Amino acid sequence: MLYTNNCQSCHQANGEGLKGAFPALKGSKVVLDENAELMVNIIMNGYSARESEGFGSMPAVGTNNRLKPEEIAAIMNHEKTSWGNSAKKVTTEQVKKLMDVVKVKAAK
Repeated sequence: MLYTNNCQSCHQANGEGLKGAFPALKGSKVVLDENAELMVNIIMNGYSARESEGFGSMPAVGTNNRLKPEEIAAIMNHEKTSWGNSAKKVTTEQVKKLMDVVKVKAAK
């Protein structure tokens, strides 16, 4: 439900995104990376895609929707284990720590 409410409209139910608009999460290097800092950063602070990537900007979904660490972990774990993805899951504690790290980096 968290994925449906916060991510699916852009990244689609099948995780394949929309070509030329929103990137796929299926097979995504960001989603599959064992270091989850970039993924948490994108969820919390958004992302402005460069023109060369051909995607629209992503809003700060985590911050805008006031998602709790356990909700972000649930979304991330859904993305990491769906659509053929088989990445290492994250814990709520890991997400809490990474949220602090990306908050400090965004403030600089």
